[in-house]
Amino acid sequence: MTEVEYDRLVELSMETMMKTGFHWFQHQFITVPHHLFAASILRACASIDRAAPNIGMDLLRELSSIGGRDRHEPHYEQLLQKLSEILVIERIVSASWPVGTTFEHEPSAIPGGPRPELLVTTPTDRLVVEVKTPSLLQHIRNRAENRTHLPYRGGLSSELAGASAEGGVTLPRDNPILDFLKDAERKFAGFRADPDTASLLVIVWDDHIYEPISTLVNQGTGLLTPNSFAKRPDGQALTFPNIDSVVAIRHMHYFIAASRDEWMDGRAHAMDFGIDGDVPNVSFDLANGRSLLQPVLERLRAMPHDDPGLKNFAEYNPQDVVFWVPHSNSQR
Repeated sequence: MTEVEYDRLVELSMETMMKTGFHWFQHQFITVPHHLFAASILRACASIDRAAPNIGMDLLRELSSIGGRDRHEPHYEQLLQKLSEILVIERIVSASWPVGTTFEHEPSAIPGGPRPELLVTTPTDRLVVEVKTPSLLQHIRNRAENRTHLPYRGGLSSELAGASAEGGVTLPRDNPILDFLKDAERKFAGFRADPDTASLLVIVWDDHIYEPISTLVNQGTGLLTPNSFAKRPDGQALTFPNIDSVVAIRHMHYFIAASRDEWMDGRAHAMDFGIDGDVPNVSFDLANGRSLLQPVLERLRAMPHDDPGLKNFAEYNPQDVVFWVPHSNSQR
């Protein structure tokens, strides 16, 4: 990234935020020059622009315009969603693609149709990508306050869980995941008219990766199993034929920590995706995989959720119930 490119992005972000009014990140982008948090986002957007001109600028402009109400928490959660889009899009567009590959941000298969995040078109095939991030802030507070956590529905009842331990019960965030699957299925439908189009839904979660894993593949009610709690009118499990693969990324806690200037557990900055050997992300194959997906899954550092190497780690397996034991300093 040249100094001119960087300065252009700095100017864009500052100018947009000044027009927006209150912005959760105005301290990092305006008050403190060259703040590491802002710099990591600017570098990621510049990296996107090098591979896909103007997409990084568009994403930065969108990020800088989310605000206007003093400490309005829904805006902070929208910013986490936009950071997730920047993170995932940068990983994908900066991969080693063949000559002639093009990228389109928020494409539409038909005029006025639904728009997923990204369309990658190579000389031989295509990949359509959707990025989703749940609203987790209240859920994170609940996990910190309650002793018992139910990662998925249909296992231990909330009444029994509440009776089995002191403190409240944190319920699963499974409805947002179902909504993500439904929305991706809808957005991908028009693109699947081309048989050479693969599709990928990326869900950015925090460090409690067992939550989306439990919701998606627990054998009692998992959304990607025949016993799914989501049913069609005929009583059969709801399926998602337009989705080839789902990836769950454990990264939201890094965004939150970086935005608060807190310790990041080994990551250098908000957009640090980690290296081989770091805790992996996980993938779920809905259609026996397509060749175009494999290099993207590797770029996202995603291992199959049922990889034998993950079986010995509780956080990578569906959990029926989690009991939190407070430390002596009252932190969990």
